[in-house]
Amino acid sequence: MEVDRELEEKIAELREEFGTLLNDDALRKLALEELGKLVLNRKQISDLRDREGASLEARVVKIYDTREFNRKDGTTGYLRKILIEDDSGSCQLTLWDDDIGLPENVGIDEGSRLALINCYVKISDFGVDVTKGKIGRIEILT
Repeated sequence: MEVDRELEEKIAELREEFGTLLNDDALRKLALEELGKLVLNRKQISDLRDREGASLEARVVKIYDTREFNRKDGTTGYLRKILIEDDSGSCQLTLWDDDIGLPENVGIDEGSRLALINCYVKISDFGVDVTKGKIGRIEILT
């Protein structure tokens, strides 16, 4: 399988870099992290806390239209909200700039089940907001 070969190659690369400083388990975790495949902090929506990284599974309730806004530096930004829920509650998934076309590009529809992996949580007066951030991934579950 392609993922296994990629992981094994990364482990071999790290083993060469670190030698005997790290054991096999530590090398595997580091390789998974560097490949963006390490799932951290799996939670339900009701357990999400402000400014934390989290992974969760949720169902898409509503996909909103893209909004355009002006940043403080004068550039134009884009955002798109998606209402998601699990058995414990609901929150917003916010897509920024290059990610706003994700629903159309990968086939996310209302009712789709998503895995949000290593995403970032922000809680404000408007509620709980999850974003992909720099290391996060969004995958469709079958």
